[in-house]
Amino acid sequence: MSGALADLARAGYRVLDEPSMQVVLQVRHRVDRPGGLAAALADLPDRTGFDELLCVGGHGVGVVAGTRTGDHGEVGPLRRGALDPGVEAVFHGADLPNLAFRQDFPDRLEGIVVIEDEPKKMLLRHGLAVLDTLTHLAATARAAGDLPLLSLQCPAQLPPTNTYRDGGDTGGRAGEAARSSSLAVRFAMALPGPGAAQRLPVAERIAAYCTEHGLGLWLRDTRPGFRAGNWFSVLRHNRPQARRRYRRAADRARSTGNAAEGCIPVTLVGPARPGSTLAVLRFLGQFPEIGVIGATMLPLGGLAFLTLQLTVIGASKARLFAINGVLEGGGDPERVLRGLVPHLLREGEPAPAHAEHLGSRARDHRIAVGPALPVLADNVVRRVSIWVSWRLPSGPDRGADLREVVLALQEALDALNLVDGREVPAVEYLVCRSGSGRVRGKGKIAVGRNAADRRYPDRTDTLCAELVEAWSGALDRRRGRAVKPGELAASEFESRLG
Repeated sequence: MSGALADLARAGYRVLDEPSMQVVLQVRHRVDRPGGLAAALADLPDRTGFDELLCVGGHGVGVVAGTRTGDHGEVGPLRRGALDPGVEAVFHGADLPNLAFRQDFPDRLEGIVVIEDEPKKMLLRHGLAVLDTLTHLAATARAAGDLPLLSLQCPAQLPPTNTYRDGGDTGGRAGEAARSSSLAVRFAMALPGPGAAQRLPVAERIAAYCTEHGLGLWLRDTRPGFRAGNWFSVLRHNRPQARRRYRRAADRARSTGNAAEGCIPVTLVGPARPGSTLAVLRFLGQFPEIGVIGATMLPLGGLAFLTLQLTVIGASKARLFAINGVLEGGGDPERVLRGLVPHLLREGEPAPAHAEHLGSRARDHRIAVGPALPVLADNVVRRVSIWVSWRLPSGPDRGADLREVVLALQEALDALNLVDGREVPAVEYLVCRSGSGRVRGKGKIAVGRNAADRRYPDRTDTLCAELVEAWSGALDRRRGRAVKPGELAASEFESRLG
């Protein structure tokens, strides 16, 4: 009873702070091109923007989702606006958030599950492993007492290794950061209270699953003074066991080489509540041939955004073009997903013949589907990460402030000219939030290693310092006021962000 009263009080406080009960949202699925995030923001009308923003990219697919508070949209199915088949689809809509959803729990469990620990072409069995892992994580949160899932992300960066590379002109050796992106699932779920009694049962359930499937597991270091990006290795990845575990299921797809050649991005949006992500994943998990090669789940503005890259079997260019001609723009999630499943399979007949309902926890969600896109291998070029963060005071138009920060970051990346052939800096993950007089955010930018080493032999220090300087200068010019030291940060290692 006390928990319900606390939720009611929290919802009342949010209503006082934001009188509107409605959230306007936009979702973009697009080919992941360098500078795509800046282009999406530049398309917005003058003096409008987002209060919260999510941008992710992987396997050649980019997703941009933004929300802002205001009664300027019609609550209902997402409407598909601009459409460029095979390139981009834009969806608009509005929804009523769950004002009682909590993100500020006393503690949280964060970890990384390793699906594949070496660069490898994306295969259908990888998609099966990712979907099973996502489902287990969501089921674990449900079994532990409806714990809220705070985030899911795949692909994700593995923790730094203890290997070294030649330091070049520095006369020594420098620590080697991990690749910017690997086939792994990063997760965070809320815990009702601090202490081992709350943490251990949940962690042990996840560890048991990883042991059975041969998957590696890292958990975040929660000791005082250790920031995000510090990890403990709990289980080493068993490569032969992990690959054998999913081979039979993937072979049932009967796709030449079992390569994941195409995917369809699907985003579900609805009031944030425990159990909604699990309902969607269990629905898809009933079809043995369907895999997920990329996923993102994050609450924005009281709404939960779940994006999945669903594998298309036998995805020739002609087939992807034909699928784009018949995809629905939106509607009831269960009906849309039922109609989508046959397009994902080579023979067009799902197995089993029927599927359960998504259930009450996800029935009121909205869905955005497509376009079908080819999967681009990202294991050819070695990329390293530059992690960025910021915390700035905002003016009366916080959406415009958030927009200026991101556009200034893109301008700074362009000024550094970190281009070497096909190696172009790209945003792999970025989340921005505004409120309480602040604009804050965090992100990961993938930079080609050859381009970084060519210009910055001591990459860790000089590149990040010059990026912050260029970013600060671009933001000064855009906003007309100076950025104070410490308000912008960049580092090759996430744990070193200020």
